[in-house]
Amino acid sequence: MDKKKFTSISLQEEMQRSYLEYAMSVIVGRALPDARDGLKPVQRRILFAMYELGLTPDRPFRKCARVVGDVLGKYHPHGDQAVYDALVRLVQSFSTKYPTLDGHGNFGSVDNDPPAAMRYTETRLAPIAHKGFLEEIGSETVNFSNNFDGSQKEPDVLPAQLPFLLLNGSSGIAVGMATNIPPHNLGEIVDGLIALIENKEISDKQLSKIIKGPDFPTGGELICGNALQELYKTGKGSITIRGVIKIEELTLSKGKHKKNALIITELPYQINKAGWIEKLAELVNSNKINGISDIRDESDRDGMRIVIELKKDSNAELVISNLYKKTTLQTNFGAIFLALINGKPIQLNLKQYLNYFLEFREETIRKRTNYYLKNTLEKLEILEGLSKATKDIKKVIETIEESENSAEAKSKLIEKFYLSEKQASSVLDMPLKKLTNLEKNQIDDDLEKLQEKKDYFQKLLNERELLLKLLIEELLILKKKYDVKRKTKLLKNIDQNEELETINNQILEDFVNKKTKLYIDNRLYLKKMILNNYKKSFEEVNKIIDNKNIQKFIFKIEKNIKLIGITLTGKVFHIDWESNINNDFKLDNKIIGNINQNEILNFHSMKKGIKNYLCILNSDGRFKKVLFDENMFKSNRSFAITKLKNNIQIIDSFISSEENNLIILTSIGRLFKFNLSNKNLNPTTKQSQGLMLAKPLPTERIVSCCQYKNGDNIYLISKQGKIFCINSNEIYYANEYNLGYLNERTQLKNDYFLKVSPSNHYLDIETNKNKSARLDFDKLNFTSNKTNFLINFLNLEKGEYLENCFRLENLMH
Repeated sequence: MDKKKFTSISLQEEMQRSYLEYAMSVIVGRALPDARDGLKPVQRRILFAMYELGLTPDRPFRKCARVVGDVLGKYHPHGDQAVYDALVRLVQSFSTKYPTLDGHGNFGSVDNDPPAAMRYTETRLAPIAHKGFLEEIGSETVNFSNNFDGSQKEPDVLPAQLPFLLLNGSSGIAVGMATNIPPHNLGEIVDGLIALIENKEISDKQLSKIIKGPDFPTGGELICGNALQELYKTGKGSITIRGVIKIEELTLSKGKHKKNALIITELPYQINKAGWIEKLAELVNSNKINGISDIRDESDRDGMRIVIELKKDSNAELVISNLYKKTTLQTNFGAIFLALINGKPIQLNLKQYLNYFLEFREETIRKRTNYYLKNTLEKLEILEGLSKATKDIKKVIETIEESENSAEAKSKLIEKFYLSEKQASSVLDMPLKKLTNLEKNQIDDDLEKLQEKKDYFQKLLNERELLLKLLIEELLILKKKYDVKRKTKLLKNIDQNEELETINNQILEDFVNKKTKLYIDNRLYLKKMILNNYKKSFEEVNKIIDNKNIQKFIFKIEKNIKLIGITLTGKVFHIDWESNINNDFKLDNKIIGNINQNEILNFHSMKKGIKNYLCILNSDGRFKKVLFDENMFKSNRSFAITKLKNNIQIIDSFISSEENNLIILTSIGRLFKFNLSNKNLNPTTKQSQGLMLAKPLPTERIVSCCQYKNGDNIYLISKQGKIFCINSNEIYYANEYNLGYLNERTQLKNDYFLKVSPSNHYLDIETNKNKSARLDFDKLNFTSNKTNFLINFLNLEKGEYLENCFRLENLMH
């Protein structure tokens, strides 16, 4: 093999060169539109090919396969499906604001149904495309270049009479860049162009008052605000669009109650209806959106209608807010005004683009006027020659008769009558009927009219103000003919978080007025309970029942309360229940963060704006009180509230105020009583280990603690279900030197204590046999037993014992 045929090159340089060529090919030849006509190459070629085929709006439809074949064979050497997809989009009224093609057949739907094959569908140019793109193409207004094989000529750009880049928008992903231009309203764009012609110094703010915002073919609602101003000022930004939804009362059938329903009549631009409904159903089934009982699609040829039936007690405004927040019923449209100018991708703001289009349109009108002037001068030259000839027709005839041939006749006419070659040829070609007086007068009239036209065209080219006036007149004609009412409604700047907060506050107010309770069950679901149901749940007390779905923690719904949880390992986390107040939801990792659910010890509610002390007791007898501040959660969802040694856990906790007292219980019944306002129990930091208040003996464990008020009864419950009652005044205060209070009546055999509770609380218990009971201490009879001990009132089965106990505050008031 001859080594001279090979050249060594740098792989890096070759890759850079080749990739740059590829990138520019994609940018210029496929993905980005030209700023002048707003078309990508494939779109321009489709329109021009159809123009050449004569598929004007007044002609019959032609098969799309024929159009695609012409485009492929003459101008666009790519795949037929790519061309057909581009053609389909130009037909779809839900994709293109002002469709440039009329279609006959199935061209897809907002449900993302595919169009029929190209052999079945038919198309032709739409009136706005024929007028706005192609009317002036034969007037030497644009340059033509060779096609891919040099066999045809194709236009570099179409002589667009309107800024279709803004009217229909455009989207495309190139290499290292992308464009996404939203569609706009024709009337507003024309008014903006006219305002810019009349005042070149118009500000972006003034211009945005005329062009109020994008106008999408699918309608919807546009939230106007700073983002829209930023988009028009810089050419890049993100705007928020919404679907249109209303509340409607449905009468389903006779004898049935009326139901509230949400009716969606418009979805945001480019949202797939069928896909949206399917996604909504998933959210409803997974309890991420509550309050919905049924979803159905009642859309027909008259328009879109998605019916969302609501449950009886659902708050419609909150459901709407959740639909906006959790589905694409509200979505952001990331816009960037990127287009090709002189073959280079350039980002333009609104005013810059309108100015660029006006320059292009002014240039097009000048080229068109020059073309008209050239034709007028040619006609004028011929008519002037005919006029000279008809005024001395006898001499003209004699000259022709005396000539040997037409060439000699032509030469003599030029010489005798001072005619040009074109004029002499037209005289020789003149039919005899032109010699009548009527025809002579017609020639003179035509001469006068052509002279007026010539003067007008010359004046148009010389006087820019006159040309701009014509430009405005033509824009107004197009506006009158093709303008349609704005579809996308404009909304004032809406803060979705504020909107949701307002709705939540209204619902919260309603819950507070109805004394609704909030509870967490044994499956860690956070739910609500109306007052009557809450009262019913306390009717069957002091009795073992099958454990179904007990309420572990119950809170009163109030304004400005914060729910927190605490784990065995000392982590504290908060639950954002207010932002999802109308829904029941599971406390999974999405809600409580990276918390091991099996380690959760307690939940507490705290009133915002007052001093809340979180009191915690460790298994080693250490106790600490932390002044709780809601700002603790600003940076983290959870944090450590205490510092624990190895194998030490938190065993109990409560929220306290300073005037209460503290009781600590050990497994053998020792009680340690303290005043929480004692200076030794001052609040400590999160980093401290706490103060040793109850050091356990080798044979016992620290099991529980609670707060109480002077004179309250204190109840102790054991693993075997035994309950001991003692008045708090009988217990003396402990200090760091004594061993606490131990009543001889509390000595247990083969048993130990689990929980301590004051008299103003209920106690929920769970057994190892999956049974439960709710204890109301006020209904227990201790007077018949001098030892204040209830031993077998729960009637536990053989081998059955208590596993868990949960204190519940009395919230009957």
